[in-house]
Amino acid sequence: MPENVSLVRNRTDVGQGRVWGGGVVARPAWVVTLLAGVLIFTSVVDVLGNVLVIISVLRNRKLRNAAWRR
Repeated sequence: MPENVSLVRNRTDVGQGRVWGGGVVARPAWVVTLLAGVLIFTSVVDVLGNVLVIISVLRNRKLRNAAWRR
């Protein structure tokens, strides 16, 4: 393999909306930023929700067992 061939495409060229070999159009930079923001926001909300559940179980003894009452 020649030394000047890169296995990873240069990401600075992708933001210009060019079509690569597979016919996939690269997303604009603002779309990538928006998607990243949504992903980060969702992850933070998930972690906070799980922390609230853990705190609730630790503080309330009735939540510590799965009682099946008929």
